Amino acid sequence: MSFYEIFILLIIILSIIGVAIGRYPKFKMNRATIALIGSSALIVAGAISIEDAFNAVDINTIILLFSMMVLNINLRLSGFFNIITSKVIGIAKTPRQFLGLVIFSSGILSGLFLNDTIVLIFTPLLIEMLLYLKRNPIPYLVALATSANVGSAATIVGNPQNMIIGIDSGIPFFDFALNLTPVAFLGLGVIWLVIIIIYKNEFKRETMIVENIPEPRIYKPLLIKSSVVLVIILLGFNLGFPIALTALGGASLLLITRRIKPERVFTELDWGLLVFSQDFL
Repeated sequence: MSFYEIFILLIIILSIIGVAIGRYPKFKMNRATIALIGSSALIVAGAISIEDAFNAVDINTIILLFSMMVLNINLRLSGFFNIITSKVIGIAKTPRQFLGLVIFSSGILSGLFLNDTIVLIFTPLLIEMLLYLKRNPIPYLVALATSANVGSAATIVGNPQNMIIGIDSGIPFFDFALNLTPVAFLGLGVIWLVIIIIYKNEFKRETMIVENIPEPRIYKPLLIKSSVVLVIILLGFNLGFPIALTALGGASLLLITRRIKPERVFTELDWGLLVFSQDFL
């Protein structure tokens, strides 16, 4: 192996290690910046040409990811996820039921709205619920993280990896979900069972006392609009329309508004994930 090949291999290894750890000590870098710097170094070093790098970017995946983020932000601002969390508190009668509702709600929503988004949105809401219920947060946060990943496997729009696979392969949205949803549900059940076993003291058969559940804060006009657009997007996916184009059309409808400035939506977009999804994947 030549010195040049060792140098290229070193860049790749350092990039992968940085992405795996999430940062390098004393550097203000995250996974997105590490992936961007690593890919740029490979281009500068001549391991890949700039033309080949541009050709490797999957614009359909970026469009789909961007569009789903716009939908998620509008749903969050409307109070959609607040309604779900309040319902979870209201339905659960025991810690085991509450755990199951957390796992399956986050898993199902991750399959529809992107796992990163669900984790980011649900974490502060879940912590607030656990403080209200006076429960140990660790098992429930572990459940949230694992169920979001497992649940996202169910659909093409569940995570960036699935988006790339679904778009490049041309597998219809419905067929993809039909084959992987049972597997995802089985995985969610396994998560519930494992956490119950590991944290058995937390899940003794006791009844949770839930009183004075706070009313979820919602913005009704935006909630109705976002929900309608969500239904349109899901119908488009299942009717076989191009996935990226369908999602972009839905996002464009949401950006036609007199109430919420587009700058607010763009400010809340996870640009790091958009960068990371192409530089590393």
